[in-house]
Amino acid sequence: MKFLSFIALSFIFLSSLTFSPSIMEDSSQEWTSTNCYDNILFKLKKVNNVGKRQLWELQFKNNYNQLVTFNYALTENETDFLTNKRKTLEAQSISKPIELYTNTEDFYVLVDQLSFSVSGVPLIPCKE
Repeated sequence: MKFLSFIALSFIFLSSLTFSPSIMEDSSQEWTSTNCYDNILFKLKKVNNVGKRQLWELQFKNNYNQLVTFNYALTENETDFLTNKRKTLEAQSISKPIELYTNTEDFYVLVDQLSFSVSGVPLIPCKE
């Protein structure tokens, strides 16, 4: 019985990790808050393996009641904080799936530079 409790607690802990998903093929992760903004969520779905690489679908969800723009990136190096892609989402909307390739199943989804205007200014600070 203690062993089953340990396994259940381990699963709960592992499934709460935000940035290092280990996702079974053809399964989707639940919506997860991004590293900076609680109202910008993401989920991942592993599509398949392509040689030694993995193909993923990434979707974002905007829970704000207004349009947002933000930068995002997917990185396999936790010290790499360069967000080099830009996304705009209408209020309370979900993005179309974005296809991304990784060399490993352990990676990070980073989001920053959020603004409530298409121009990208002023920026909303990242939560501490």
